[in-house]
Amino acid sequence: MKKLRLDQALVNRGQVQSRSQAESYIKLGRVKLSGQVVTKPGHPVGPHDKIELVQKELYVSRAGLKLASSAEKFKLDFRKKIVLDVGSSTGGFTDYSLRHGAEKVIAVDVGTNQLHPSLRGDKRIELHEKTDIRSFKPTAKPDIILIDVSFISLCEILPAVVKIGGRKAQIVALVKPQFEVLRHAQDKPGKYLSKGVVKNDTVRRRVLAGFEAWAQRSFLVVDKADSEVAGARGNRERFYLLKSLK
Repeated sequence: MKKLRLDQALVNRGQVQSRSQAESYIKLGRVKLSGQVVTKPGHPVGPHDKIELVQKELYVSRAGLKLASSAEKFKLDFRKKIVLDVGSSTGGFTDYSLRHGAEKVIAVDVGTNQLHPSLRGDKRIELHEKTDIRSFKPTAKPDIILIDVSFISLCEILPAVVKIGGRKAQIVALVKPQFEVLRHAQDKPGKYLSKGVVKNDTVRRRVLAGFEAWAQRSFLVVDKADSEVAGARGNRERFYLLKSLK
């Protein structure tokens, strides 16, 4: 028999009410196919493949799933590492880091009261709220720096991160095209955004190329990978693994 998309298979088997609900569950890591979590709604499913709905989400936010989609490709080893989480928000990256063996996470965010309650009592987390990374002085030098920021270009953040991590730190930066288009689009960026989403593939490629050209002045681009989990509004984001050249 012909294989179906995972989201359609969930609907056909009566496990969810609609494809949109199926897509949401899949992207949140709440669907297992033959015992393995699958985060792509279009993943092919055979008629005899076992599909399970996971009652509890894997991480405290979708950010954890985003990082999971690239951490394995980048061969990141969090065991006994000190991690700096820039733009920690609810704590998806922090949660992922700790679950994969991080010794300590220094979580920094300009907001307040965003960290998930389940993480607030964890002594391995050093939380700095209402804090701009550009003026932050850490208590320990991080081995891995994770960056997930909004409403600002990474080009404004990375120079400060380099001063903190030095040449040895692995930097994992999530590029969100909607916040880079202002800097890297070659004309008026507003016309490329539809309700905050960069939908034009040509523009997205131009923005990513612009970021890479900027980054290569000061960083080695070790690897890159599109996030398997889209942004909340559907933006297709990309992770970069960087190391400072300075």
